Amino acid sequence: MPQGEMERTMRKAPLYEALQKYCKKDIYPFHMPGHKQGRGLVLPHLLQMDLTELEGLDNLHHSTEVIREAQVLAAKTFGSEETYFLVNGSTAGIMAAILTVCNPGDVLITARNCHRAVYNGMIMSGSEPVYILPEMIQPYGLVGGITPATVKKALDQYPMAKAVIITSPTYEGFTSHIEEIVTIAHERNCIVIVDEAHGAHFRFSEEFPKSALEAGADLVIQSIHKTLPSLTQSAMLHVQGDKVCRDRLQQMLSMVQTTSPSYLLMAGLDVCRAMLDECGEEMFAQYVKKLSRFRGDLENTQVCKLLGRELVKQYGIYEVDISKLVLYIHSTVSGVSIDRMLRQQYGIQMEMSSFHHLIGITSVADEEQGFERLRRAIKELDKSLPVYKSQKPFQTYNMPMPTCKVTPREAQFSSKKSIKLSQSEKQTVGEFVIPYPPGIPLLCPGEEITREIIVEIQAYKSAGIKVVGMKDPIGETIQVLERLYA
Repeated sequence: MPQGEMERTMRKAPLYEALQKYCKKDIYPFHMPGHKQGRGLVLPHLLQMDLTELEGLDNLHHSTEVIREAQVLAAKTFGSEETYFLVNGSTAGIMAAILTVCNPGDVLITARNCHRAVYNGMIMSGSEPVYILPEMIQPYGLVGGITPATVKKALDQYPMAKAVIITSPTYEGFTSHIEEIVTIAHERNCIVIVDEAHGAHFRFSEEFPKSALEAGADLVIQSIHKTLPSLTQSAMLHVQGDKVCRDRLQQMLSMVQTTSPSYLLMAGLDVCRAMLDECGEEMFAQYVKKLSRFRGDLENTQVCKLLGRELVKQYGIYEVDISKLVLYIHSTVSGVSIDRMLRQQYGIQMEMSSFHHLIGITSVADEEQGFERLRRAIKELDKSLPVYKSQKPFQTYNMPMPTCKVTPREAQFSSKKSIKLSQSEKQTVGEFVIPYPPGIPLLCPGEEITREIIVEIQAYKSAGIKVVGMKDPIGETIQVLERLYA
């Protein structure tokens, strides 16, 4: 049956229909994935290439032929000793990294602003977190970087720690001083894992921060699909040095990734790499010019302030990724509401909105007309939005150190019950509470619920910001531990 006729006779397919409807709208994507709805990635004969482990096509979990060759080429392009393709996103790479370096009971120095995948990795491995806190950007209510001094203090207190895991860059594009952190950790024979999901593009222009691989990290995970032209879920794990057992790493990767890996995702990674090799220098030169013009045109906005390199060497921030468009909203109108205005009035979809911020993700695939559309929108909104005339209410914003009553693994496998969120103070939480995006947990299983956290969860819900991980989608109840597993 011809495709057109098949679509006309097909019964209701709600997801497919919603995608079709969305794609017909004139909405410019300042969000992931980095290929920007096909603008930067060419994969002809897409459906015919949705194949499996056939003769001549190799096997991801035992690659000796074309997949192996593609990974070797990727390692050279991204500056790694060895690279592994990930078809379950950076999530799989992060979990595999933790499972590789940590045994049950091992201490993992963990940046508190890590992605949920880190906590899932701890649950699976049985490792125990020692949290370190990022610095806070008090004027803007954002999370900055992890200082080397903070890492040193943690390692001095826990010299038996197997590894340090840090997110750099953050969702907002702020990096920590990875090179100095690596030096401190390696002096103590400690492995450094960097979640560089949002920094896959760093290597391709000097205008971007130094990559964690260049800074000497042992294991680096990159979401190629986030900031480069590649398909959603496609990522890479890079390894270098002699501190990581490569055989164990491959075993752990085979545990956390599907046994039916998508050849489309792997082909997308391969094509993206080939494109970077062949014309990446020119592409990134033009991309940086677009970013520089865009930022220059918005230097004097007051209500919609575009943050950038003025934050360097403050708040634990070593460098700033100028490709991330972080807008601080100094208005009585919330970032969530402005996000809606951009979508409905200007045909622009941003990556994320919160009370006081908007984030747009750009990539080498973005077009000048997209930047121009956003430039015009921000300038018009900057003139029309009411300004917040006093200090913002989060001037004392902070990320409190969580009180861990039991390990994440113990909490995950314990019996739980649901109680009213308003009555949960001092209880031990049995589920994740994660404002999304960016996916940084507000609460992890095993931590104490405080009055401040209850208020924050309620505020997120009232503002219409998604909170995932909770069994109750409305957020009126929360899972707490009833008794520990035996």
